[in-house]
Amino acid sequence: MNLIHEAGYLYLYSKKLTKLNREIKKLSKKAHKHIHKHNKTKSENRKLRHKLKHKKTTENIKGLMKKHNHLLTKLRHHYLTYSHALKKEHKT
Repeated sequence: MNLIHEAGYLYLYSKKLTKLNREIKKLSKKAHKHIHKHNKTKSENRKLRHKLKHKKTTENIKGLMKKHNHLLTKLRHHYLTYSHALKKEHKT
């Protein structure tokens, strides 16, 4: 029973992690686009706007990275308990 629960936790956390990775990738593309537009444009107002958008997106990425690291620690924990339960089940 414990083995099934841990496998379920691993599945759910891996799904959450892939979703979070997609969001981080999407935001990093946006940040790259904003910095590119900041460097390309000549108007000071537009430069400032793109700089602020870049700053906002990088702050969002930092927040998502904290969630990413938290999910990784949970995933590692449940992987260890899963492997322990698997060894315990095969031992009997």
